[in-house]
Amino acid sequence: MNTHGSGDLAQTLMLRRLGGGLRQTVARIGGEIASGQHADTARALGGNLMQLASVEQGLVQAARHSSSAKFGATLLAAQQNALEQISQITNSLAPDLRMTMQATSPDAISAAGERARAGFEDAIGLLNMKVAGRHIFAGIAGDQRPFAEPQAILDALASGLPTAPSPSDITSHVASWFATGGPFDSLAYLGHSAPNGAIDLGDGNSIRLDVTGADQGLRESLAALALGALIAPLTTQMQPSDRRALLAAGSDAMIASTDSRIATQARIGTQEARAANALARAEAKAAAFQIIRTELREADPYERATALEAATQKLDALYLVTARLSRLSLTEYLR
Repeated sequence: MNTHGSGDLAQTLMLRRLGGGLRQTVARIGGEIASGQHADTARALGGNLMQLASVEQGLVQAARHSSSAKFGATLLAAQQNALEQISQITNSLAPDLRMTMQATSPDAISAAGERARAGFEDAIGLLNMKVAGRHIFAGIAGDQRPFAEPQAILDALASGLPTAPSPSDITSHVASWFATGGPFDSLAYLGHSAPNGAIDLGDGNSIRLDVTGADQGLRESLAALALGALIAPLTTQMQPSDRRALLAAGSDAMIASTDSRIATQARIGTQEARAANALARAEAKAAAFQIIRTELREADPYERATALEAATQKLDALYLVTARLSRLSLTEYLR
């Protein structure tokens, strides 16, 4: 029957503790070699984590500014796309109305007016667009649809016309109705006149979504489309010469709205460029901080390989000593 004294037990526990520590060291160094990073960054940096903390904060800020720039760019791109599609509508309808002037049939003229009305409805639908949960042309009232229903707007516009209006009466009425301070501001545009707040892009830079549905470029485009839309209901009340004059007025208004709409698009484009530059800066900063963080955390592969070899040799030596001690007897000792 084998017995062990207190010295044997202490020796066994000591060997187990040494073996466990060495195995943990080997596993840790092996993990560092595999990942390329120190398992204990604080220890590797001598307890000085200020630089690493600064780098981590820089990464957080860069990510926030990058996200803000992408969000702003998305909203601006949506606005730009809406205005581009409105341009396509007016550019298509202007020659359409001009060509219809040659028609003698009231039905053909009414059909052209209906196409203008459809274009007006499409334009209102584009301006009522919602992106990321907010209406992009409603100013600071982003949770509110910026425009009333198209037919309600046209009905309100037509209700103010005099009896048996002339083409000049209609043109003047539409111009005054859509002018700043006119019925358009209270009956058609339901958003806020104040633009959205600035979006912080870092380094003192910001962008503003300052184009609302009340912008002059949009007023003129909508007024031109609304003028064309009035052709259909008024066709039967007008003489052929007046119908042709109204068609010409609608076509001219659509062409004339181009310059102010382009100016609005240019303002949006300026903000888009700032967002793109800010995104590039934020991504460059993030890349630089990533490199610095990697360098701070990086474990030298050669140094770690040397440490692994040393730890492995110690573990092998411990296994050898343990094996020899486990076979130790009086006979072996006396040899």
